Amino acid sequence: MSSHYDEFFFFGDTLIAETREVILGLWNRGNIASSIKDDDTPVSEVDLQCEELVRDRIRSRFPAHGVIGEEHGEDSPNSEFVWTIDPIDGTQNLVNRIPTFGTILSLLHNGTPVLGWIDHPVLGDLLRGGPGIGVTKNGVPVTVKDLQTPHLTANDIVGTNCPATFARGGHEGVLATILAYHPHIRMYYDVYSHSLTITGSLAAMVEYNLKIWDLAATKALIEGAGGTYLEIGADDSPGKPRAYHAVFGKGRAVNLLVGAISGVPEGCI
Repeated sequence: MSSHYDEFFFFGDTLIAETREVILGLWNRGNIASSIKDDDTPVSEVDLQCEELVRDRIRSRFPAHGVIGEEHGEDSPNSEFVWTIDPIDGTQNLVNRIPTFGTILSLLHNGTPVLGWIDHPVLGDLLRGGPGIGVTKNGVPVTVKDLQTPHLTANDIVGTNCPATFARGGHEGVLATILAYHPHIRMYYDVYSHSLTITGSLAAMVEYNLKIWDLAATKALIEGAGGTYLEIGADDSPGKPRAYHAVFGKGRAVNLLVGAISGVPEGCI
């Protein structure tokens, strides 16, 4: 890791520590205020406070850096270094007191994710790292091992997002293809599924219609842990951030799923 990255890595750690403190304070208080945005997704007081905190810290410490966040958009997105922040991924789960939601933070260097953090404050789990430096979960090294067979088996669990997320871009057919291809599927609506994939509990995860703040840290972490990340498309809608489609996890599982989605399946049981 370069000296620059080293400084940024520890700075990211401080951001995560501060957002975790804010989140736990509001979580322990009880009821969390929220509303529905124009895109029919929820936002809470926790999202807003945490993103504002992260943006303030970055502006103070690294004023030349850009920031892209879910709640407040882009600030200097073409800078050499750009931070992405999703203060609460899984706000719907947060407000319903389902503790698998998380904070996602990443650093891009010339557009490439080089560092990533996924923090689950209530669960007490933190993944951090990136390509060339490795990945840890709560300080313990994480390595993604490939499938032991040439195909998916009943012991290989594949994750997807919920039907509403696929429907955002009219991709319900992709979800149907995945369900028909491999019956051992779990559906998630927050970044906990990414953490499960990075640590090897899921063979792979299929995501459609996510934004850069949802996926940049995952790309850095999955590749840093020795797994595979494949972007398989993107959609641009006027006035909206680009929506990405990606499959990531164990290399052979990723290739099998991409083949199934593209209509060239290699088979599974």
